[in-house]
Amino acid sequence: MDRERATRDARAVEDPIAAIFDLAESVDRQTPKIRKTLRYVRWFVSVWLLLDFFLIIVGAALGQGFPGFALLLFVPIVILLLAMRSVKGSTGRLVLLIFVIIFGALQVLTFGGLIFVGVALVALFILGFSILELMRDLRSFFDYFALRHRVIQRVRSADPVVYVPEGKDAVHRILTYLGNTSNDLRGVMSIPGAIATPALLTGKSGLTYSFDAYVRQAPSTLWRFLNVGAAGFAVFVKGFERAPTLGDLQSLKAAVEDVSSATRIPPARILVLWRSKGDESVTPDVYEFLTKESARVRIRGATFACSLELGIERDDGTYDFIPIVVEPTAGLTGRPTPG
Repeated sequence: MDRERATRDARAVEDPIAAIFDLAESVDRQTPKIRKTLRYVRWFVSVWLLLDFFLIIVGAALGQGFPGFALLLFVPIVILLLAMRSVKGSTGRLVLLIFVIIFGALQVLTFGGLIFVGVALVALFILGFSILELMRDLRSFFDYFALRHRVIQRVRSADPVVYVPEGKDAVHRILTYLGNTSNDLRGVMSIPGAIATPALLTGKSGLTYSFDAYVRQAPSTLWRFLNVGAAGFAVFVKGFERAPTLGDLQSLKAAVEDVSSATRIPPARILVLWRSKGDESVTPDVYEFLTKESARVRIRGATFACSLELGIERDDGTYDFIPIVVEPTAGLTGRPTPG
């Protein structure tokens, strides 16, 4: 616990904005401890589930019931509990839970004379699975919070003026800028074959899309086989001669999602380039789409989200980014993104 905060009255606020940042800093300092606690809880519950599994089989045998049938009933129970993870609607989850309870009741009946012991063990098994799911969601939230906090800190401390580097066209200039601001991207772009300008990419639907540049890093071997480690990343660049419309952005979002589903490589940056003249700007619906929508791809059970980022080249030789996206490869380790 943060001892400094424990001595203060939580209701006393002097500067709301500064207090919000102080609160975020305080939570961020506690994040490693919370992660460790969550890890211990997950291990404890996992060991209990394994022990409970054997206790249910042994209990059914000692009660002169049907241990073989009890073992078979684990199959639909576990499948239904796992299926509840992928169902988002409350109605669908409720239906699956009802089936879990039905199969659980059948498993209790296999205990014979020890039916009351069966009620406790089966209920604890189902409860343990539910706790693991809650721990998974909580860990995902803290991973998101830590990344978000780190990104906001970088944006606050960064130079607000971003100058456009030298280059023969807008695509080469933005690639130079990315290489100058990211060691990861600079290293990837130095690998032969990792960058294509322009690029024709085929999506999962079979449609072919055109991009002005495409940079990719393949996922690690561990990710491909064990779903752990680096998931790889891809950078998409698309330029426009005029201000992009809402339809342009929606089409680009769909194209990136389709291609990423086919390549099984999550997008890390989606850059939309436009060279404005004077005080030209985008329409309100485009601004709202850029700041609220993102491309979402589900790969090997993990959901990855990536915002579309409009890079505007101004006449004074500076960039305006809507929104500002930093750390292009952060978080791409297969952990789900909170919806």
